[in-house]
Amino acid sequence: MTAPSPIRRSVVRGPELEALRVWTDEVETWPVGSHRWGQYAERTATGEAICRTENVSACHGGFAGLTSGTLAALAASVLGVGVVGFKDKINYKQPGGAGFSPHQDLAAYPGASSVMSILVAVDECTTASGCIWFAAGVDELLATDDRGVVVADVVSSLSWSPAELAPGDAVCLGGLTPHFSEANKSSASRRVLVASYAPEGEGYDRARYYSARQAEMAQATARDERFRISTLADFEGFEVPGQHGGPAETCWHP
Repeated sequence: MTAPSPIRRSVVRGPELEALRVWTDEVETWPVGSHRWGQYAERTATGEAICRTENVSACHGGFAGLTSGTLAALAASVLGVGVVGFKDKINYKQPGGAGFSPHQDLAAYPGASSVMSILVAVDECTTASGCIWFAAGVDELLATDDRGVVVADVVSSLSWSPAELAPGDAVCLGGLTPHFSEANKSSASRRVLVASYAPEGEGYDRARYYSARQAEMAQATARDERFRISTLADFEGFEVPGQHGGPAETCWHP
């Protein structure tokens, strides 16, 4: 039997989709380094560009409502249990923006036993603009290198499919689903919201995740001096240091 596609069409639509675009435009203007959990920028061939806002719902009511409402309901329906949202982020990929090496989300979430991430397209996501590619049917953690990304011989053994999305479409990524994205080779932006959930009752929540994330990233970067925007060194972009040398102790964006 063929496994069902993880792609869901028109998850966010109508006024909610229009609002999502407006909110993303707003948050993208926050200065580099101004957001306590991370407002990161990368260097591209055409200049500096914001590449991620981490824990965006902490400072934006619109994103907080969407991640705790529509997207949490979808995650619960896929997992078949009640869920707790423990992480969310916006990944921006402007023209020339870098991709992410093949990885599994569960490896990036210290202490989690099961997770579901919902990726929602803010802009059209195509193979040219760097959409997500995923490999279905994986039910174990795969071998990784010292960056935390899946090793090359395993990557080549998997069957990969692109998730081309219209704005408002979503991809449901289980914690063991390998995925990657390439650089944006188009002239249009490719921005996505990603919200991650754990089953209720497992004690894995936002405070636990972000505390562990901060410690893991600090230890890993001290060890290898790699630029990270997550606990894995899967991001393939080049760092633009924040105005305060990294994520702020307190938020100072609008």
